[in-house]
Amino acid sequence: MTHRVLDWRNRRAWLQHIRSYAKPLLTPKLVAVLERRRPQCWSDVMDWLPDHHDLVPEFCERMSSYYTHFKAFHGCRPESLSSYYDHGLRGQNADSIIKKFRQLFADLPSASLDRAIEKMKHRESSEQGKTWLSGDDRQMVRDFGHYIINGSEYLLALAAKLSGGHYEEDYRLRLRTIGIPTVLEVDIPIELIPPAQKLEVAKMILSEWGQLRTKRPLGMSSSPCYVVRSDIPAECIKAHYHPARIRDFHHCIPTYVNKTVRCDHCPPASEPA
Repeated sequence: MTHRVLDWRNRRAWLQHIRSYAKPLLTPKLVAVLERRRPQCWSDVMDWLPDHHDLVPEFCERMSSYYTHFKAFHGCRPESLSSYYDHGLRGQNADSIIKKFRQLFADLPSASLDRAIEKMKHRESSEQGKTWLSGDDRQMVRDFGHYIINGSEYLLALAAKLSGGHYEEDYRLRLRTIGIPTVLEVDIPIELIPPAQKLEVAKMILSEWGQLRTKRPLGMSSSPCYVVRSDIPAECIKAHYHPARIRDFHHCIPTYVNKTVRCDHCPPASEPA
């Protein structure tokens, strides 16, 4: 089976791929209409595209049949990458996170931990089994760096619930004392991506295509975000790295400096010439 990966960072490639799977849909007649009308080709409102109620789902179906995987990136702060390379990415498990939370903050009164856990109870079932990924690691490091700096957002939220008075310790910062900031590169099998998210990607691609045809650029859209509610096999993890500098929204210093940029699972450093 041919391995075709949609890598959102490679805009030129996925725009060229359109001709391979959607040429019968995006006809010269359609292009002529767009070139004459020159509408604003937004991705969230598709009425700029004639017959969009039929065309967009068909385009999505063709796109989903063409690609076998969507490339994405997962930010985390593991103590070891062994579990990822052995077992893959496993969906969120509140019980294991709460166990880790109790270990990290064992020095605090158990009643305080219980209150924090109870405040987060409403998220246990709604987030169970989910894994969050971004289509562009550059945007993630720039705009969503807290996943990389602190690790689990659920664990981060639990730590935040512990902080009360203005002069108390910011318990969130304790999460930065364990593990290593990491970005995982993952090729998600297309069948694991929910239909609604595939449709959103299709709309984003059509928007970029339309902007080229009309010569009315709107600015590059944000990268796709994926929420996968199933485990992702280990063979789908293609690489990882440890960013040296990450934008930090939870600290007075706006840039987090990571001094550990290599781990036991990093490939050997290249020899100097």
